[in-house]
Amino acid sequence: RPETRPTAMRAVLLSALFASVAAFAPPTALVPRVVDAPLTKALVLRGGGVISKETFATTLVVSNGLFGLQFLLIPKFFISQFFEKELDAFHLFFARFIGVLILGQCALLKVCPSETTFLPALITQIAVGIMGPLKAQLTLDPKMPIHLFPVITVFVCAGLGLLAF
Repeated sequence: RPETRPTAMRAVLLSALFASVAAFAPPTALVPRVVDAPLTKALVLRGGGVISKETFATTLVVSNGLFGLQFLLIPKFFISQFFEKELDAFHLFFARFIGVLILGQCALLKVCPSETTFLPALITQIAVGIMGPLKAQLTLDPKMPIHLFPVITVFVCAGLGLLAF
């Protein structure tokens, strides 16, 4: 008896499932036409989200761009706003390096089509929020209440991305 691959078996089962669903679908001539509400029509025309993907990208460019500029140009001041730490050359190097990366992402968001960049930008924003400000808030004893600003900002931007989905 030949061994079947799980992927091939899944493909066969999915094909059978789709074929059976299509076989039992009612004829389109008998299905009454439902008129969409104006808001639904507008959302469909724009791609489905409550806000546009372009608005989400622009929000990220502005918000993250400001953080990136501070990491690049004034890292010692920027980090001292949020933490009681003495920074050495190693930390300043990484802060400036992170600033360049953030600004590079902002440039890509600005020049690439938002349909292409939307999902990677949303996933990155959520991951940055969890691994950056939220992790710092929970583990690094930041200055309060000022450190709540980046925490809230990152997750508000991620929330806007979810509204653009």
